[in-house]
Amino acid sequence: AAMEEETLMRIRLALTLALRDPATGVQVQAARALERIEGVSALQHLAVTADSPDTAGALRSLYAVADIGAEEAFAILCNALKGSTPEVRATAVKLLARTKDPRVVNHFIEVLEDPNPDVKVLILEVLGDFREPRLLEVLLPQLQQGSGPIREAAITALGNLGDLRAVDAL
Repeated sequence: AAMEEETLMRIRLALTLALRDPATGVQVQAARALERIEGVSALQHLAVTADSPDTAGALRSLYAVADIGAEEAFAILCNALKGSTPEVRATAVKLLARTKDPRVVNHFIEVLEDPNPDVKVLILEVLGDFREPRLLEVLLPQLQQGSGPIREAAITALGNLGDLRAVDAL
C-alpha cells in the first residue's frame, strides 16, 4: 500500500508539472487526469496555475481553461480580468470576447478603468461588439478622458453601437 501511495504521489507530481506545459493540449490532459485521480475539477487545477506569478504559465492556463469551456471556466476567466499583470488581463479580455456571452459586458464595465491603457483600449474595442444601449453611458465619458488610443477605441465602440444618441456626442 505504501508503494502504491508513493507511485500515486509521483503521478500527481508529474501531472501537476504538466499543468505548466507550453502546449495547451498537454495542460488540458494533465488537468483531466488529475480530475480522475483526485476527483477535483480539472478547471480548479488550471485556475491555480492561471493565478500564478509565472505570467507565461498563467497565460497558457487561461487558454487551457478556455478550451475546456463550461460555466466554471467562464468564472475563472472573469476572475483573470483582475489579474496581477496586464498580459493576463488582456488575455482574459480576448478569451472572454470569444465566448460572445452577453454577461461579459458587465464584467468588462467593472474593469474598464484598468490601470494599463492597452488593456483599457482592448476592453473598449471588445465592448464595441455588443450592441447594448446602456453602453452609451459607459462609453461617452471615455471621450473626455484618456489618451488618443482610448478616445479612438471609444469612438469606434460608440459607432458600432448604432445608437443615434451617440451621434450628438461625436
